[in-house]
Amino acid sequence: MAVGMGAEDCPGEANCGDSLMSGQDMNRRALELLERLIAIPSVNPHYGEGARGEMELSRFIESYCLDAGLKVSRQPVMAGRDNLIIELRTGHPDSVLLFEAHMDTVSLGSMDRPLEAVYRDGRLYGRGACDTKGSLAAMIAAMETCAAEPELLGSDLVLCASVDEEHAFRGLLKFLELDMPISGAVVGEPTELKIVVAHKGCVRFAVHVLGKAAHSSVPHEGENAIVAMSKIIRHITEQLAPGLADIQDPLCGPATVSIGTIAGGDQINIVPDRCTIRVDRRIIPGEDPEIVMSGIERELEAFCAMEGIRFAVERLLLDYALATPHDAGIVTAARETAGRIGLPGGIHGETYGSDASKLQGMKGIPSIVYGPGSIAQAHSKEEWVPVSDIGDAARFYVELARSFRA
Repeated sequence: MAVGMGAEDCPGEANCGDSLMSGQDMNRRALELLERLIAIPSVNPHYGEGARGEMELSRFIESYCLDAGLKVSRQPVMAGRDNLIIELRTGHPDSVLLFEAHMDTVSLGSMDRPLEAVYRDGRLYGRGACDTKGSLAAMIAAMETCAAEPELLGSDLVLCASVDEEHAFRGLLKFLELDMPISGAVVGEPTELKIVVAHKGCVRFAVHVLGKAAHSSVPHEGENAIVAMSKIIRHITEQLAPGLADIQDPLCGPATVSIGTIAGGDQINIVPDRCTIRVDRRIIPGEDPEIVMSGIERELEAFCAMEGIRFAVERLLLDYALATPHDAGIVTAARETAGRIGLPGGIHGETYGSDASKLQGMKGIPSIVYGPGSIAQAHSKEEWVPVSDIGDAARFYVELARSFRA
């Protein structure tokens, strides 16, 4: 469902100057591109049988970018799942700006018309519209615009369209193996067009309790794993969780812990011999995921020894928090760019995670998160992005690319 755009769609006519028509064209291209990205399902296979992953979407993006005169290469990550690396080399190898956004989405779920771009009340609805095909479309449109006038750039540009962000970040981790020289990075996620320099990381783990099965008519002959697990749950919620309120970050807020799933028992007439919970501990900048995880393991070991509980901890995911220095070149350039084109120029923190923390934490690449839409709409039954955000994001990416220097 295409949309026509008029002069009122330019983010402030006074800011558009002599580039009014080109700005309108870029906005239109970004929206039309987003429509096409939404129409191609790219559900992460982790989210259900039959999910085909990102390959079909990557083929479309590859063809589109080649037609725009950009260099495109594939980086295999898993069977049938490749990162796309899109390059615009302008003769500035010592100053490389990376754009990064993921191609995968969560399941289509119960979303109405998830693969159709529906416009209503200034919003564009569709799975991935906000998380994060909106950012991806705006970044591709920006690369296309920059390719038409490469002489305006002071840096080489690279766009990594990655796989598997919605599960285990394996696409971005594979990209990092290239050791590509990168001076600064912008990761596309829904930030409401705010410049995000800090966000939480996470430590995810499972706790397995072992009991002893018995017939429910003689429960004293067994060891009820669910009852034992209830003691661990109480310890986490009443002892571990309250203390986290004292672990604070000025931009991201406090560290938190949440028990997300529980499973135990097979039949009502059998004393359960197993029970499992899965736990999400959000870490803040300054916390090391390995140290946090080791501390939790020691605490549970001491508690379970005291209670006589047989248990095991299974590590699921350890992920860094993002803490980009406020005076980093990419932050300064982003703030100046936003102010120059009439967009918010402050710096912010978020409670969710992104690929940016791996760029910063594992490779020391100064990184920000920036993109259209709000995290409140991500993964939701009515996922949407403000129409105006797409053009504004594309313009921000173009202007940042033209002003950034390492």
